[in-house]
Amino acid sequence: MSQERIPIYLDSNVIIDTYNGIDDELLGLILRSVFQGPYCYPFTSEQVDEIVTENDEKLSSNRLSFLSTISQNIYFESSMKRIGFTTSSPFQVFDTINEVSLDFDLEKNLGDILTYENELLARSEFGLSTNELNNLSPNQAIDTINSALQSYEYELNDGQIEPPKSLDEMMDYIKKTMEESFSGIWETFNSDPETQLFNIKVVSMFTMMDTLGFWPDSRSIYNKGSRYADSRHAENGKHFSMVVSRDKRFLKKTEAAYLFFDINTKTLNTDQFKQKLKSEMGT
Repeated sequence: MSQERIPIYLDSNVIIDTYNGIDDELLGLILRSVFQGPYCYPFTSEQVDEIVTENDEKLSSNRLSFLSTISQNIYFESSMKRIGFTTSSPFQVFDTINEVSLDFDLEKNLGDILTYENELLARSEFGLSTNELNNLSPNQAIDTINSALQSYEYELNDGQIEPPKSLDEMMDYIKKTMEESFSGIWETFNSDPETQLFNIKVVSMFTMMDTLGFWPDSRSIYNKGSRYADSRHAENGKHFSMVVSRDKRFLKKTEAAYLFFDINTKTLNTDQFKQKLKSEMGT
C-alpha cells in the first residue's frame, strides 16, 4: 500500500449502498479520492463475505468487481497467518475466504450459552438500562458499566472464584483463557501472541458493550448472528485511519472499544465522511 495514501475502512453497508446507487454523491466522492487521493479503501475478507450472495452469482461477481475498483486491489488480511496490507483481488480472497479468517468465532462460542433473553436478564441483574446507557458518551457508558460490575454482590459457594468485577478484569480473563487455548496454534503459525490477543480483546470489548446494553443489536439483528462480523469490522478498523458506516449502533460500540484501548482510529457516519471529502477536495 502506498505510504502516501490514508487507509479508510468502509463498513459493508457503505459498499452495498454505493453499489446500489443509494448515495451516488458519496460514491462519486469516494471514486474521486481513489484516483486523486488522499485516501485508499483496502478491503477485507469480512467485506467480501458480506457482499456476496449465495443465490445470485452475477450480482456477487458485479459487487466483487465494484469492490476491486474501490480498493484498487489493496487487501488487508487479519488472520493467524498474517496481519497487514498486501495486494490481492476480492475474487482471489473469495476463493480462499475460509483460509484467511481469525480462526476464532467468539460469537459462535458465546451464542451457544448466551441467548438474547439471557442478555436482557444479565442487564437487568446488573441494573443496566439500555435507555440510560444510550444517552451517555462511550466513556460515560464504560464508567457506568464498570460501576455496575464493581458493586454487584455475587453469591459464591465455598472455593468458587470471584467473577470479574470490571471490564479490565474481563479482558484479563479473556486474555488468560485465549493464551491457554491458542498459544500452541499461534506458535504453529508463527503468529505474534500479543498481536493476536489484542485483536481478540477488541472483538471481545465490542461484544461486551453490546451484551451489557450499550447500543445493543435488536432481537432481529441478534438472531441473524451478525454481531461477531461487526466486531471483526471493528477489529480490522483499528489498523485504518477512519471507520465509516451508516450503522449508528456499530459506530457507537466501535468508538467505545477504541476509547477503552486508546486506539486512535476515528469513527464517522456516512454523512460526516461525505462532508469531510467535500471539504478536503474543495467541492
